[in-house]
Amino acid sequence: GRAAAHTGQCCGHWCGHRMDEDVSLAGNLLAGPQVLEQTAAAYEAARALPLAPRLIAAMRAGEAAGGDKRGKQSAALLIHGEEDWPELDLRVDDHPDPLNELERLERVSREHFVHFARFLPSKRDPVGIIDRDVIEAELAKVVAQN
Repeated sequence: GRAAAHTGQCCGHWCGHRMDEDVSLAGNLLAGPQVLEQTAAAYEAARALPLAPRLIAAMRAGEAAGGDKRGKQSAALLIHGEEDWPELDLRVDDHPDPLNELERLERVSREHFVHFARFLPSKRDPVGIIDRDVIEAELAKVVAQN
């Protein structure tokens, strides 16, 4: 898709943005332009990964390049797909290692929520599956496979 970015003139210390094909990166109060450069490079290098782990890998690279000048405290991941609700909405606030915690939450979500989400109402199926026995039986199959 198309990408857009804008960095205002009154942002703090180092701020900026970078746009590449299908991606837009921006940051404020970063250690320097290398943060966005390394984030973009890691995002490109991780093309084979699903989107959430790919984004986390990119965030890790940005953090390793100096990250936020204020240090580590929070991390968030919001992914939208075709539905009106997000496919993934994770947030870690006030944590000593927010990226590791975000990665752990993403794994938990991948193991559990993504399987449940297919029963929710959708544009293709506005009612979804509401029979609790059907849902529990299908989820039990997933658990047995893992």
